[in-house]
Amino acid sequence: MKKSLTTVLPASLATALLGLALAGAAVAAPPGGIGTQPQPPQPFGTWQAKVKYLSPHTAPDGRRLTWKYADIVASTQEYCDAQLQSWMSGGNASVVEYCHFVTAGG
Repeated sequence: MKKSLTTVLPASLATALLGLALAGAAVAAPPGGIGTQPQPPQPFGTWQAKVKYLSPHTAPDGRRLTWKYADIVASTQEYCDAQLQSWMSGGNASVVEYCHFVTAGG
């Protein structure tokens, strides 16, 4: 029996696809992912900073004061830095404490 293109081509195509599927399985990621390592628990807390800004006012005892303080509390370092930058862009302010992480209860 003479083989025609209609019988040879589908068989060759099926063999090629099977070979690709097996090759793909050989290089696929192992179960559990590639290079996953258990991460230590992250501490719970907030990011805090303090700024001093120019604000002339009279104290309850009659003294004339020039500065007030503002505490910045944020959930992420980026948000803390953004708030700090906002205070500094307004002028007449200085940083007393830069953004630092404070663990809960500490």
